[in-house]
Amino acid sequence: PLHALERFDTSPIETRRALTIDEINRLLGVCAHHARLLFETAFLSGLRANELRSLSTEDLDVQNGGLHLRAEWTKNRQKGFQPLPRNLMLRLSEFAESGEASRIYDIHYARKDTVRDIPDSPLLYVPTNTARVLDEHLKKAGIPKRTPEGKLDFHACRNAYITLITESDATLKEAQTLA
Repeated sequence: PLHALERFDTSPIETRRALTIDEINRLLGVCAHHARLLFETAFLSGLRANELRSLSTEDLDVQNGGLHLRAEWTKNRQKGFQPLPRNLMLRLSEFAESGEASRIYDIHYARKDTVRDIPDSPLLYVPTNTARVLDEHLKKAGIPKRTPEGKLDFHACRNAYITLITESDATLKEAQTLA
């Protein structure tokens, strides 16, 4: 019965592009502290929005310089460790100790019927609609969402991370492992 069906067109409708270094700096320059930490962590770890949202303060390992990734929320369902620059680690540690992420979640999840699918001690505040938040910041920074090279959305942070890795001195295996 399926012989009459044609193949699905799997070509992408829109191409996603990575932000340039200049665009990343302009974007980070217009962000509030908590949003800047979110975007920096995304740019320097390659983690997806749900993975960032699932991070708790216990996942931050300043001594070893990175984040512990738990199998229950990673896309590949394997635990891992993602190294981060020391400067970002220290700022994430200060942010975690301040409890600001929990306070921001409390404000945005004030209604009693709201389902909070976040850890007890969140490391970052990750809004439900990351694309809308990124769009607002792109507009503030004067960065177009769509160009002939493609569109920008929150996943473009991951694209930028992978692009930065491949343009560095990392071997193909190192780039693959980090991504």
